[in-house]
Amino acid sequence: MLELLFLLLPVAAGYGWIMGKNSAKNQAHIHSRKITAEYSKGLKFLLDREDDQGLEHLIQLLEVSADSVEHYLTLATLFRRRGELDRAIKIHELLLEHPNLNEDQLTDSRLELAQDYILAGLLDSAEEHLLILIKQKRKQALEPLIALYSQTREWQKGIALHHRYSHLFINRQQKIAIANFYCEAALSENKPELMPQALGVGEPSIRPLYELGHLAFKREDYVQAIHYWRDLILQFTSCSPLVLEQLSVSYRHLHLEHQFEHVLSELVESGGIGIKIHYSQYLVQDGKRKEAVEFITKSLKKQPNIRGFRFLLQLLAGQNEQLDEALNPIDKLIQSYIDTKAEYQCQHCGFQSHSHYWLCPSCRHWESMQPSRGLDGF
Repeated sequence: MLELLFLLLPVAAGYGWIMGKNSAKNQAHIHSRKITAEYSKGLKFLLDREDDQGLEHLIQLLEVSADSVEHYLTLATLFRRRGELDRAIKIHELLLEHPNLNEDQLTDSRLELAQDYILAGLLDSAEEHLLILIKQKRKQALEPLIALYSQTREWQKGIALHHRYSHLFINRQQKIAIANFYCEAALSENKPELMPQALGVGEPSIRPLYELGHLAFKREDYVQAIHYWRDLILQFTSCSPLVLEQLSVSYRHLHLEHQFEHVLSELVESGGIGIKIHYSQYLVQDGKRKEAVEFITKSLKKQPNIRGFRFLLQLLAGQNEQLDEALNPIDKLIQSYIDTKAEYQCQHCGFQSHSHYWLCPSCRHWESMQPSRGLDGF
C-alpha cells in the first residue's frame, strides 16, 4: 500500500501542475476579456464625443497593459484625419506619460504629437519635441523639423541644425534643403557671403549654382557667371532652360560665342529641345541653315516636341516669302497653345505651374520644380 502511494505521488503532482496551468490560462483569458471590454467601452465614449469618460477608460486600460500602444496611435490618427486635433493630442500626451513604453514606442508617440502640434499651429511645441528626438539621434525627426523651419522661414535654425548634427543628414533631399536654406538666408538677410557655403553641404544642388551665377551676372562678372552656369547645365542638363539664355548673353559679352557653341555640342544629344534650338541657331549664324533644318527635323522624328516644331516652321518661313505668309498664322496658333501649358512641373508630386518655385507649393520638396518635359516641354 505504501509503495502504491509513492507511485501515485508523481501523478498527483502532474495533475496539480496541469490544473494550475489551466487555471492561469483561464485567468489570463478573463483578464484579456476585461481589457477588451474596457477598451471597447472607452472607444464608444470617444466616438460618441464623450471625451472625459472615454479618456478616463483609456487611461485605466493603459495602466493595465502597454501592449495596446498601436491601437492608441491608430485611434489618434483617426481623430487627426477627422480634424479633431485636441483628442489626438490628448492621446499622444497620455502615451508619453506612460512609464513602461519602450524607446521606439516613445519615439513614435513623440513624432505623432509633434505632427499634431504642427497641424494645430502650435509650432514652438512641435519644435521642442522634435529637437528632443534629434538630441536622442532619432533620424525620423529630421525631415519634419526641416519642413517646420521651411514653413517658418527660420533658415538660420536649419543651418545650425546641420552644423551640429550633420552626421544625421544622410538623405539627399535633406541636404538639398540645407543648401537652399543657405541661399534663402543669403538673399533675405543680404549676406551674399553665405551663398558659396551652400556648395559645401555634401550634395550637388541646382540653386546655389543658379544664384551665384545671377549674382555674378548682376555685377557684370561674366567669367564667374559662365563658371557657375556652365557647371549647372553640365550637372543638371534638364534644368538648362533656367539659365540658357543668360548664359548665351554672358558668352556674347566676352566675344566667346564659339565656346558656348562647343558646350552646346557636348550636350546636344542628351539635352532637351531648348539646347537643340540654341545649337541650331548657331548653325544658322554660321550660314548653315540647311544643316539646322535637317538637324531639327531629325531630332523631332526621334522625339516630337511642339516648341521644336514651331522653331522648324520659323526656319522654313525664313526661306520663302509666300511660305512665310502661310506659316505665320500657324506659328501664332502654336504659340497660343504653348502659352496655355505649364512651363514647370514637380518631379516628385506632378504639380504644374507657369512660375518656377524652388520649394514645391504642393509637396514641399526643394528643387523638385523643373522645366517641363515631353511633347509640350523643353
